[in-house]
Amino acid sequence: MSKKEKAPKKDKATKKAEKLEKKAARKAQRQEDKKNPEIKAANRALAIKCIAAILCAVLVFFSMSSAFDKLAEMVKATESVVVPSSGSSVGGGSSLDAGLSGGDSLADTTPDAGATDTTPDAGAADTTPDASTGDAGASDTTKPADTADKGGKPADGVETLNYFNTAVNKVKTGAKTVNQKSVTNYLAGKTTIPSGIQGIYKMLGGDEWLDGMLQSNSQGAATYTGADIKAKYPVEGESYASQLTPSDVKSATCTEKDGIYTITIVTLDDAKSDAHKHGAGHNPKAHNVILPGVVNDNIPGPAVSLVGKASMAYPSSTIVVTVDKATGNVLTANYDLKWTINFDKMGIVLPFGSKSIYEIKW
Repeated sequence: MSKKEKAPKKDKATKKAEKLEKKAARKAQRQEDKKNPEIKAANRALAIKCIAAILCAVLVFFSMSSAFDKLAEMVKATESVVVPSSGSSVGGGSSLDAGLSGGDSLADTTPDAGATDTTPDAGAADTTPDASTGDAGASDTTKPADTADKGGKPADGVETLNYFNTAVNKVKTGAKTVNQKSVTNYLAGKTTIPSGIQGIYKMLGGDEWLDGMLQSNSQGAATYTGADIKAKYPVEGESYASQLTPSDVKSATCTEKDGIYTITIVTLDDAKSDAHKHGAGHNPKAHNVILPGVVNDNIPGPAVSLVGKASMAYPSSTIVVTVDKATGNVLTANYDLKWTINFDKMGIVLPFGSKSIYEIKW
């Protein structure tokens, strides 16, 4: 018998017919699957999960954008907070107390510091930022600390902090203009994104995308005078620029060159809380902090059930100012605030930062 005969080749018409037949079979199977309650439920659950993931990703980051827009306005109603000299939180609420982190403070390293050194309103005549006698400008030439009167720079961390408080509080009462050079938002660490929206987040561009969005919501140059200085220079909306005590800072250092002091203040961490306020904790006493309420007010109602309420943490942050030794006037001020948004319900952690640069004219 001859070799096995080869099967005849299928013509184009036959191939096309078979393809259409398979397609029809798949369609019929899908129709049957839809009638199956279990398969139907599984498909529905998958669809809901995908929609929820997309919605969550969009709404979370929409809320960030809205928060930045609100922050950019820098005008919002704030509650005036009086902070006890001990540096304790306002009202004694446990949620605020929980927002304070441990760690070595300037007070810990100077156990023998006198009471007048650790009291935030020491030297009240010089440091009262909300004096409204009408001759506040006269304080422009007042040297902000005894060490300045003696012609020397602050001798230690406590003196440096007191000098800083007096000098920077004068900006609120005596400066003619505050020139904001820039306020730059940035991603300050690695985000924590739950697996449910990880794919969407990566599709958007991941941390690189988020950093770009943060920076696009930064601010450029602006000039503040009069009431706008109080409203927009740190701490925004308050009559003071700093209420820091030795218990709020890790370090306060001062160097001198060509008649200019450069003072660097490094704050302690504030643990996450949804009740942070101006003047309480550590960083809210001297920084333009993004408050939890600002974020929560900008999360659309339908998204709250997905992401829950936001709580804020403020990791250790830095302020660097230059001060004219002869007058005690602040010349420049650079703020580098770290702020972390936590959506505990979904396990989202977003570590952000904001760098603010100012030039002060007297």
